Amino acid sequence: MKLAKYTFSLVIILSLIACGKYEEGPGFSLLPKSTRLQQKWRPIEKFNASSNTVESIDRDGSYIEFVKDGSFKVFEDATMGQLGIEGLVGTWNFNEDKSAVDYEYSYQALGVTLWTVSRTDTIVKMKINSLGLKRANGDKYYYEYF
Repeated sequence: MKLAKYTFSLVIILSLIACGKYEEGPGFSLLPKSTRLQQKWRPIEKFNASSNTVESIDRDGSYIEFVKDGSFKVFEDATMGQLGIEGLVGTWNFNEDKSAVDYEYSYQALGVTLWTVSRTDTIVKMKINSLGLKRANGDKYYYEYF
C-alpha cells in the first residue's frame, strides 16, 4: 500500500514538472490549452528582438480573437479604424504539439482579395488572462484578456 502511495505521488510530481510547455508559463494548468486561447485579447506590450527593447502598446481598441469554431479576427485600430475597416477575419489552429498557433487571413477591398497572410506564432506564454506570442523574426507580443 505504501509503495502504491509513493508511486502515485511520484507520478503527480513528475506530471507537474513536465507540464511546462511554454517558455514563460504556466508550469501547470488544469484548463485545456484551447480554453485558454479561445478569447479576445488586447495587445499590451511588444518585445522588439532587433533592438532588445520593450515597448508598451496603447489601449486603442485593437485586439485579436481566437474563436472556438476555428475562426480568427484581428483589429488594429491605428490603421484599420481610420480606414473604416472592421477587422480581418480568417482561421486558426494549433500546430501538432500545441506549441504554436497557425493562422491565415486575407486583406480585402471591394470584394477582391488583395493578399493573404499565413503565419505561425510560437506560444511563449498562455495563461487564462495573459498570452505571449513570438513571431518568426523573434519579436514577442503580449496580450491580456479583453
